[in-house]
Amino acid sequence: MEQYGLHQVSIPLPFWNDSVHCYLGRRDGKWVIVDTGLNTQDTQRAWEAAFARHGIDPQQDVERILLTHHHADHFGFAGVMQEWTGAPILLSDQERELAHYAWTSENFLHFYRSTGLPDELVLQLKETPTAFVQPVSPFPAHLQKIENGDRYQIGELEFEAIHMPGHTRGHICFYEKQHKWLISGDHFTRETIPYISYHGYGDPNPLKTYLDTLKAMKAMEIAAVLPGHGPIFYDAQERIRELTDHFEGRLALVQSYAVHGRSAYEISQKLFPSGRSVFQQWIDLGETNAYLQYLVAAGDLQAGEEGQVRSYR
Repeated sequence: MEQYGLHQVSIPLPFWNDSVHCYLGRRDGKWVIVDTGLNTQDTQRAWEAAFARHGIDPQQDVERILLTHHHADHFGFAGVMQEWTGAPILLSDQERELAHYAWTSENFLHFYRSTGLPDELVLQLKETPTAFVQPVSPFPAHLQKIENGDRYQIGELEFEAIHMPGHTRGHICFYEKQHKWLISGDHFTRETIPYISYHGYGDPNPLKTYLDTLKAMKAMEIAAVLPGHGPIFYDAQERIRELTDHFEGRLALVQSYAVHGRSAYEISQKLFPSGRSVFQQWIDLGETNAYLQYLVAAGDLQAGEEGQVRSYR
């Protein structure tokens, strides 16, 4: 990577994975940043150290900031980074809409009660700032659009922006054709299973979208994957098969749990270990919802209302 001016910058995370990987690319003395990390003091210190290590003057040397998607561990520091650099920020239109999105308390409470989540957990979740999409502060200005097929110099190499939805509706990966490298964000990882979820907004069937995207990737030549989490890896086609098998197995399990009629929350409690934090239960519920949305759309489950709660059988 480094011989082509590409550098990985690992930013610590207080939850989920231990770190998120962002990328720096240098060409003709100018730098491009891919993803920014959470808006935390640890992130600020990590970027200050990276700039010092590479001799980067953020006010003079950074020309562009590219974002794979709107999630806080990739987008959260973007506003601060823009204040440091004055550089434009680029992301897809769909991700920009999601980044601006904030649920009202009324919508938030209604959706999670419909999943069967107990009221005491709904109220705890409402007070958890990482539980749903919120405006980033400061929200970046000078937003520019990334479109499928756009090309960008990242380091000495030219990468093509490829729309790869599923993890989020407008997720962008960057593909370099000569060496067959893929900067994959959260779409494609080796150590962890990409998080495919439904929280009451956005793509109503994100798992089908994700599996369709994986299927399309079988036609791509990918020699190395530079992910947003976990190690760089080189067995893309094997990983596509593993992920497809994983999700198909989980779908079968969820369908079996719904035989006698259960809420999304009840199914999530059977699908995942007990004793998890409220935040982790929220993560589990989002994944469970994605399975249920898929199975209902496929005609493998029926959904009905029992009072305020949606039940599946």
